[in-house]
Amino acid sequence: MTSRAVLGLSGLAAGLFFAATGAYGQCSLSGATHLSWPTASPVWDFCFRPPSKSSGANGSGLELSDVRFHGTLVIARAHIPILNVKYTPNAASCGGQNLCYRDWFYSEKAFDCAPTTSPGICSGTTTPATTVCQHPGSDAGSFMGVAVEDSGTSLKLTAQCQAGWYRYIPVWELFADGTIQARFVATSIDASCVAFTHHHHAYFRFDVDVNGNAGNYVDQVFPDGSTQRASVERNYTDTSPARSTWRVGSAGSPYVVEISRNAGDGAAGDAQPVPNDFPIADGWVLAYDPSEIADYSNLSTCPANLNSFMNGQSVDGADIVMWVRAAALHEGEPGGMAQDCSMVGPTIRVLPSPPVATAFHTLSPCRIVDTRNPSGAYGGPALAGGGVRSFVVTGQCGIPATAKSVAVNLTVTQPSSGGHITVFPAGGAIPQTSVLNFSAGQTRANNAVLLLGTGGGASFSTALPPAGTVHLIVDVNGYFE
Repeated sequence: MTSRAVLGLSGLAAGLFFAATGAYGQCSLSGATHLSWPTASPVWDFCFRPPSKSSGANGSGLELSDVRFHGTLVIARAHIPILNVKYTPNAASCGGQNLCYRDWFYSEKAFDCAPTTSPGICSGTTTPATTVCQHPGSDAGSFMGVAVEDSGTSLKLTAQCQAGWYRYIPVWELFADGTIQARFVATSIDASCVAFTHHHHAYFRFDVDVNGNAGNYVDQVFPDGSTQRASVERNYTDTSPARSTWRVGSAGSPYVVEISRNAGDGAAGDAQPVPNDFPIADGWVLAYDPSEIADYSNLSTCPANLNSFMNGQSVDGADIVMWVRAAALHEGEPGGMAQDCSMVGPTIRVLPSPPVATAFHTLSPCRIVDTRNPSGAYGGPALAGGGVRSFVVTGQCGIPATAKSVAVNLTVTQPSSGGHITVFPAGGAIPQTSVLNFSAGQTRANNAVLLLGTGGGASFSTALPPAGTVHLIVDVNGYFE
């Protein structure tokens, strides 16, 4: 890749350095531009490339790569490879026979921004980036590429794409405190189908390589601050008002990467606003596979096929990929006059790594709970739909009263119907995120670290129909003091 000179600051806000190579070598993706911000003592060092050069069979919008925070690699790639939209039934055949579309994210559309400081890059210092959101219903402007705007307190990258009458606007805004706000803006020019309610879904893909691509782990973070580590590939489903947060780390790294869904991103566990809508989950943790950049295969139906990527691979001490869904509901706008510019997407925070636990005690695997056994404090009956059952963990299997949390393997078996269970410290509030999801008759297991509450206990809440049941097995293999 040919190096480029530093761009003249007369056309840029002070503090930007562009080049094809930097202190950390060439960008890993072809056609990408390297950027450090600010020039003196860079906080962020990364590469980006425009939607027209993005990865995936259908493109993936404005793509970031090789993202470093204070010199430490945190994200290898961040983009949006899957877009789909679902319509309510309508007389205009919007969405076709399946009332849905799979959209592309590589076709750039011009917008207002000036000056252009190099081909395909605009600083916005004289004319800030102005998309169709500021020109409701119609396109305006002649700049094609990526706006890179330095406000002094943040660095914002913006592009604009078209897919038919839709206008999709990817935005990445980076802050000096380690925050990246990812945004997907779904809007349209005036069009007849805008008159009918429809639901946009964007699937963000984060190849999170904390301090390198090996030895990463993912913890789900609960509202009370407790965490549960994922052991194998799985998905996560939110139910309002809760939204999932995950933390990806690596042994020895000075940082962890936290990814949080936001209130406006929707929840797959809620009743959906469009009939037969297709969100199946809100997050996925997967082992890296270079063939899993996107799931597009010219399907006649539109739902994301990310569950097909889950094949039981370990994600504890692996190269990790996170997929995160964000949704934007567009109510029908009279006459097809487009006004809605819904903005959704997760928040990424690079945080100092928490102190390494020094008081973990290993135990020989020991079964504490098995509800298939006769009725008793640690046996039957099975967990009942809508119920909460608590088990005192301390004093069992060699776990002392001083234990604060326990490392366990959780197994559910013989569920009467599909559902999920959540786990929380005894005496605490029931979280809205599940630790195990299951289908009727399915046996599933997951490793977890359970924070103990009142009396050294852990509580289990069961989401099943009122008459439903599921058996629970809890095997402990260690504890923290």
